[in-house]
Amino acid sequence: MTSASYLPRLLDKAQGLIDDGKFFLSSIPNVDSDVGRGISRQLSSARGILSDVDDYSLLTKRELQEVVGLIDTVLKPLCTFLVGNPGESQLPQSPRIYTGKPGRPKYDLDLRRAIQLHEMGNTWEDVGKAMGVKRITLYRYLEAAGLSTERIPYADLSDDDLDTKVAAINQLHPLSGSVIVRGHLLAQGLKVQLQRVRDSLRRVDEDGVLLRTRTTTYRRVYRVRGSNALWHQDGNEKLKPWGFYIHGCVDGHSRLIIYLVCTNNKRSKTVGECFSNAVVRYGWPSRVRGDYGTENNEIERKMVERWGLAHRAYLRGRSVHNVRIERLWRDVRRDSLERFRQLFLTMEKEHLLDPDSPIHLVSLYLVYHPRIQDSLNETITSWNNHSLRTERYKTPLALYELSRETAINAGYWNSDVGDRPEDVNDDYGVEGECASEKEAEEEPVAPRSDHFASLEEEIEAGIVITDDEFIAEAREAVSDMDLGQDDGSWGIDLYCDVLLRLTAHFGVGMD
Repeated sequence: MTSASYLPRLLDKAQGLIDDGKFFLSSIPNVDSDVGRGISRQLSSARGILSDVDDYSLLTKRELQEVVGLIDTVLKPLCTFLVGNPGESQLPQSPRIYTGKPGRPKYDLDLRRAIQLHEMGNTWEDVGKAMGVKRITLYRYLEAAGLSTERIPYADLSDDDLDTKVAAINQLHPLSGSVIVRGHLLAQGLKVQLQRVRDSLRRVDEDGVLLRTRTTTYRRVYRVRGSNALWHQDGNEKLKPWGFYIHGCVDGHSRLIIYLVCTNNKRSKTVGECFSNAVVRYGWPSRVRGDYGTENNEIERKMVERWGLAHRAYLRGRSVHNVRIERLWRDVRRDSLERFRQLFLTMEKEHLLDPDSPIHLVSLYLVYHPRIQDSLNETITSWNNHSLRTERYKTPLALYELSRETAINAGYWNSDVGDRPEDVNDDYGVEGECASEKEAEEEPVAPRSDHFASLEEEIEAGIVITDDEFIAEAREAVSDMDLGQDDGSWGIDLYCDVLLRLTAHFGVGMD
């Protein structure tokens, strides 16, 4: 069929679509987004066909360009609306470059981003799907740009060199297995085969391998819409006897650690600040799941203010049902916290540390707070780069970024990335029991209000161990000391020095 025969019918169809598009735009907000997407797709097709016409027997080139321009006056505002109001079934669509030249517009692909997603462990098939194109199209664009489709090679390390690095990681994280150790190596820019890491661990820590094998955790299936659909947050109090609270949050879809923060309190305001900082970095989650602790009140207020009550933005339940974060705590304990717990217990046995002495606790906080936070930061990096067996050995970072790329190209990343409110019930994001019945019975009951009349009330309620003002005054008293220095004794010698200085400063006894 020549353009002379089909062009009149195509122009009639285009005119009808333009009229439909104008009516749709004039009816906002009382519209069905799925209808709008259908009009948008048909207008895009009509635009592409008209741009390809090279027979000017019925219309001049200028007249055809005017028709294309008329389509654009409807198509562009329609696309703008749909980007801000995605539907559940919307698929990723890569943007196109409209040059005004004949032929379909080219895809505007961020090839560096595509390579980055591939290097994280995603397949080219998955990367293409997330960006709204086929794998062969992605290959073609990469080849045209002179970019390789190969992943970075494995590190050229001898067994001895690998053992040295693995031993150093194992010394700092003695309870971590081969997958997490490989994550630590990846965080250092070293890509090493998992089997080589396993073999290396057997060489440098054979007893530890046997111990960890007996404590393997088996995972259950978990389903939410994608990244940022549901965050799980909680607090960890394993180091509370010594004045440290750990606040954590994990993305449910990808298991990416959103934050791990060490503080001296579990005030609602402090937990809210951890959350707000994470939102700046990762964007707003559609929903958050937490327990009944009132330290979570500020996050709940922020989420309800953002999404409204009907959205069910903050879901409360028992800690044992918040399985995503509870499982994470087990790995964080093995990779980071248990080392400090054992260290503090040893210091108590050696009568270097009295957990009932404020001067001891403030000295401990000044020396070990930065060390604990550094360890948590290492855990975040290694965890987010470790492969997940149940996710085709993709890493949390790869899963998070792939889902994010899908949402960006589907047009809903900057709006609501979660499931529909009618699909959210009390069991949303619940996987079943995680803790034992004994652990559930021992779960602490938090105070009813997150407002306290005095510091004494906060201390009595277990919200604070060492006061901010006391920490600030103590820090000023030892401001000439390098509290981050490596003393060769895991910080114990430095702690003793700080304790002596503060004892003299405050004029109190060491006992």
